[in-house]
Amino acid sequence: MHILETELVKPSIRTPKVLLIDMHQKYIYPGTGFEYEIGEKEGKGFTVNVPLPPFAHDESYKLVFEELVHPIAEEFNPQFIIRNGGSDPHIDDGITQLGLALKGFNYIGQKVREIAEICDGKEVDLICSGYKPNISPKAWSAIISGLADIEVQMKEPLSSAITKARKLEKTKDMIKEVKRNLHLYWKAMAADTT
Repeated sequence: MHILETELVKPSIRTPKVLLIDMHQKYIYPGTGFEYEIGEKEGKGFTVNVPLPPFAHDESYKLVFEELVHPIAEEFNPQFIIRNGGSDPHIDDGITQLGLALKGFNYIGQKVREIAEICDGKEVDLICSGYKPNISPKAWSAIISGLADIEVQMKEPLSSAITKARKLEKTKDMIKEVKRNLHLYWKAMAADTT
């Protein structure tokens, strides 16, 4: 059985039967989650760590999905997808220093729905985190509306400005590093490894 897991559901890092794509803030894990951590033994290449720079925003996530998540998922061809995550990446959540807005959460839901077409829509979504009562329900609603392909008007409770250009360049650099680490394992990663 081939399973695509995203974010925090940790499988064995030694099997090629489970692909883990883990997007998180760089340096926030306790000494793990770096670009070069790609699995072990038979599972080498099936752990894809995507350590985003602090204040990575909607455009950063779009690049990650376009450049890494979608191409690898297509090549892996999962039988079903498990997505796990919550509102932590929202700029006002407080547990991370990421910069995702509600539109970004909606985009994640849309992209997971699109990727799930590979496996006839078989997708399980585990929405399980968030630390601000005024943010979590809105972020979760944004993800779910993207997954369900329902248009919902949401008022952004955004209170902070983000330096977008700088963070996007750091995201591009991180994506190149992830591709360099995975180009031997995924054809889709071999094109841009310089």
